[in-house]
Amino acid sequence: MSPDSLISPPPSHFLLPRELVWTATSCTPFHTSKKVARVIILGIDPGSVVTGFGLVEHQNRKNRLLQCGCIRPGNKLSFPQRLLYIYDHLLALVADAGPHEVALESVFYGVNTQSLIKLCQARGAIVTALANSDLPIFEYAPREVKRAVVGRGSASKEQVQFMIQRLLGKEAVGQGFDATDAVAIALCHAHQKVAVRGPGIRQNKLAEKIEALKKGGREQSRFDEKLKEIGVDARLRRRLNRRGR
Repeated sequence: MSPDSLISPPPSHFLLPRELVWTATSCTPFHTSKKVARVIILGIDPGSVVTGFGLVEHQNRKNRLLQCGCIRPGNKLSFPQRLLYIYDHLLALVADAGPHEVALESVFYGVNTQSLIKLCQARGAIVTALANSDLPIFEYAPREVKRAVVGRGSASKEQVQFMIQRLLGKEAVGQGFDATDAVAIALCHAHQKVAVRGPGIRQNKLAEKIEALKKGGREQSRFDEKLKEIGVDARLRRRLNRRGR
């Protein structure tokens, strides 16, 4: 049964442009000790200008990319109208695809104040649409997503895109970084589900620096191991490792 036969067509006025959506049938093994029920995970990379989304089906030790794309309100709309555009199109996407769970990237504080405010407002519209659809929402930090997919929390967007391409097929990267990041968020949830980490004891600055160096070495090693698992040759592994530094 194809993915298209599992979902009903959305209302015509909510359809995303065809060039913004891609549907795939590639899959990659997901290691687990027992059979699991079919779960469709919607990954979302929030943004007020571009919101990326990726739908990943997880079932019986396999992940399959069903659909990915971007919601682009357009610069001609006012900011409140952009938020409404995101809200409406996300509702249509949920009604069309019928996801069971949603994975959302948490706020990244490295942006400027104005961008952060707009991002938070866009996330508010997204969360409201998801809550209105009565879907469970899970949040993951950007470093956590990169660590789950690439093996290193400081991985570049190019490295994330490379791993998504290797795991789910080259067509998965055709929509740009926003869609790729959304797919990575969905994969992070598929691999980790809910990862709860309590606050640790704060060490002195020297100890923190030493631990950061150790952690960086461990992440580098995990990234190289992941590349080996998917059959990347030594020369390409060295080039990808240099690119992430």
